[in-house]
Amino acid sequence: MRFTETLNLDDLPTFTKAEVAAHQLERALRLFLDESDYVCAITLAGACEEILGKLLEKSGKENALGSFVNLCVAVGRSVHGEEWSPKVFVTMANEFRDGLKHYTDGQPISVPREAAVEILDRALENYWQLTAQETPLMRRFREEVHGC
Repeated sequence: MRFTETLNLDDLPTFTKAEVAAHQLERALRLFLDESDYVCAITLAGACEEILGKLLEKSGKENALGSFVNLCVAVGRSVHGEEWSPKVFVTMANEFRDGLKHYTDGQPISVPREAAVEILDRALENYWQLTAQETPLMRRFREEVHGC
């Protein structure tokens, strides 16, 4: 008997992608703020940021990563007179997220607090762009990390 034949999928809770992302973001914030668990905070916030980013794209809006990449490419063009590849900036922005969720080269990885802050900021920006809402935990993060 196959595993899927033993489950009654109709009895399982169902979540929208936005609900999943919001749950991931809240857990990532709690892990960051209450446990200083930057590894899991980055992994969850990265998943959330990606889901919310796709939802924003689908609604015709720019996500936080896209905004960052477009700004970097514009600086290269207008300040340096060079065409910089967007992929370079996507790779840089996702370095820690990807290093934690993929085997890549198998080398040890150091995980600074700032890497978690950066991806949480992107996830929060996407959440705000999508919902125009802020939870108490999001406000706490903003106050404790950014002082505002």
